[in-house]
Amino acid sequence: MTDTVLVAGDVHLGAENANVAAFESFLDDVADRGDVAELVLLGDVWDLVRRDPFGCAWETSGTIDRLRQLAASRPVRFVLGNHDTYLRTLDADRYDVTFRDEYVLEQGGVSIRFRHGHAFDRFQFDRLSAYLSGPGDRGEIDPTGGRKDPVVAGARAAVQRGRTRLRGLVTGEAAVATYPRRERRAHAYLETVPEDKLVYGHTHAPYVHHENVAANPGSWKATAPVHDTYLAIADGHIELFQYRPSGADTRIEGTGN
Repeated sequence: MTDTVLVAGDVHLGAENANVAAFESFLDDVADRGDVAELVLLGDVWDLVRRDPFGCAWETSGTIDRLRQLAASRPVRFVLGNHDTYLRTLDADRYDVTFRDEYVLEQGGVSIRFRHGHAFDRFQFDRLSAYLSGPGDRGEIDPTGGRKDPVVAGARAAVQRGRTRLRGLVTGEAAVATYPRRERRAHAYLETVPEDKLVYGHTHAPYVHHENVAANPGSWKATAPVHDTYLAIADGHIELFQYRPSGADTRIEGTGN
């Protein structure tokens, strides 16, 4: 049986709308699976922009215990995201989990690069993050009251629709559905690196490229239209699933947007 690599990210533990129970159940199931060779976490597992690190650690000690136990039985790769400011300052020698900006996997004759993906998102900048941040020290965890995620997603969709219509007018052709600009930046980035495939997070939009060369595992935030999703990679082939705490997980035909 081929060993499988599972990929998840953007859980945002500490945020009000993070599906903590589902993610912890997912980790329990991963620990019980004999076919999982390693787990890759694509950053933003904790919401360390809008929360203080002590508050996040205190409230999610059960998740931390599960990750430590899992790391004792198989590799857990942690790729740092834009919410992982405090994790960058940890003494890596004290932990079983290795934190890094990128990770490269060789599997089934295919090389795959993993990174968080905020570099592909021009809506991501420090000033906006500071504006959306709470006061810290276990203060309010989301000053927007949960409105930020759908507002940002709506703004992205509006910008994408406008650019698609404009492209159709300029070319004289009917506008067609295409990958959003942030996904296209990721696909263009893949052309600049030696790896065959790219897996990244950050956007909370799960998909698998129609040529199976790029993918995003999505998020575990209840405000995302589709959430509690992860990727499974075997023999270099990427598949997208939605986690179900009971019963079989649902495979998603996640291609194109």
